[in-house]
Amino acid sequence: MKRILSVVICAVMIFCTAGIAFAADGECGCGFSPIIYVGPLGCTPIVRDSGTQNEQRLWRTDTRFILSNLSKVLPDITKGILSRNTDLLGDALIEFVNASFGDLALDNEGRSRENVTTPELNVPTGSRHGPDSDYYFDYDFRLDPYEHAERLHEFIGQVKALTGHNSVKLKCSSMGGVVLSAYLDKYGHDGIDVIICRCCPLLGTAVAGEAFCGKIELNPKALTRYGEDSIPFLEADFADDFIEGSLYALLDVLKGAGVIDMLCALGDRMIEELGERVYREALIPIFGTLPGIWSFVPEEYFADAVRFMKIPAEGGLHDKIFAYRNAMTNIRNNLKAAKDDGVKLCLICGYNVQRTPLVSLWKSTSDGTVDTKYASLGATCGNVKEPLDDAYLTSLKNRAHLSPDNMIDASTCAFPENTWFVRDWLHCNGNSGIDELFNLVMTADEVNVRSFEKLPQFLEADDDADRVYPVTGSPDALARFRNSPTFLNLVRFLFSILKTRSFAGLLLFK
Repeated sequence: MKRILSVVICAVMIFCTAGIAFAADGECGCGFSPIIYVGPLGCTPIVRDSGTQNEQRLWRTDTRFILSNLSKVLPDITKGILSRNTDLLGDALIEFVNASFGDLALDNEGRSRENVTTPELNVPTGSRHGPDSDYYFDYDFRLDPYEHAERLHEFIGQVKALTGHNSVKLKCSSMGGVVLSAYLDKYGHDGIDVIICRCCPLLGTAVAGEAFCGKIELNPKALTRYGEDSIPFLEADFADDFIEGSLYALLDVLKGAGVIDMLCALGDRMIEELGERVYREALIPIFGTLPGIWSFVPEEYFADAVRFMKIPAEGGLHDKIFAYRNAMTNIRNNLKAAKDDGVKLCLICGYNVQRTPLVSLWKSTSDGTVDTKYASLGATCGNVKEPLDDAYLTSLKNRAHLSPDNMIDASTCAFPENTWFVRDWLHCNGNSGIDELFNLVMTADEVNVRSFEKLPQFLEADDDADRVYPVTGSPDALARFRNSPTFLNLVRFLFSILKTRSFAGLLLFK
């Protein structure tokens, strides 16, 4: 009996010793590596004179600060417009821009002013992790993306130590994809098992490229559609369904009455007369010094942008602006290397939303901010609200990755098997259906556009119902109303009839 008891005691001691050794190693056996969420532009406040009585938030912009600066120059702006005194108007606009954003500028080495800081940068704490929990990585969007990559590398190491995992999942939104690009270029993909890019400007955005080349214009059609596409995403505490529908109708009435055309004509005249001066005295000295913003300039615009924005020929700022070109050039190969090594990959892009109506390339389909072709690493796209042209569709031999509405050919993007497209989805807007896709990507053994029956490659966002569903055909106002019978969608349908001057739709409505 004593021998049996001794054996049992020894076995227990061995088991406990093994358990202690396991705990000492800090390994977690949950089977789900932690998620690090790499946030979008403006994910942390930028503050002047932090901790003093003069503290002022410069980004996540303080509305009261902006309105205070605007109130100081509003009389001169009004007088300048009414009297057509462009010098007075220019003085007021430049004063406003410099007062509101001037302290964001970096020096010739690409460094922030000492009194302008990001005092609230997150540091990973705690070991809790799982599908419903993530570690938030934020950064000063103005700086060199490679600086963020260095901090992300440290952040990943800290998260691994806290959670007892040897790998992490990276979920990146918008500019978070820029940070990811720099990270992969500098450190590779070791210790990463999932990469998700949501509306990320991996190859830039046309609005940045054109703005940095001085190609600014206002288009009435684009301005109206930009407003119409933004209305469904207004904050719930600001606008209910009736207000949204009323705003939609008001926009179309103003467009039909010629008011929007008149405002755009006035804006274009102001740009023509004041554009060069405003760039020289305000926009270039501020935004031209931010390597983070330069990361949005697509390669085809870069050389012209460098000349237009008068970037110095050498120095720290020059080197930081040019350095990110390597990350942008290498992103396809870096993601391919990760995928080939077993990293699960998901790129998700919005399309069919009117892009920012301030540049000449306003017809590019996008999520309202990032061009679909750049976020998807090369998909072939029709113009916004339009299918691909007939000649292209006729010549297309492989239609496996052609959207049912004929607007997107995903076969030309870098990862056609791992890139999803969501119609009518505004840039990075929250949606439970898209969150479901992310959760499936993180937990599935294999990830491609055929992995999830209810979430195929081409989806449509329904913001009112907070869901997505498969695209089945061309966008249709009547189908949208039938699917989601809100007042806003009723107004959309009625105005679609007026725009086409066709009342055949009324018969279908019955």
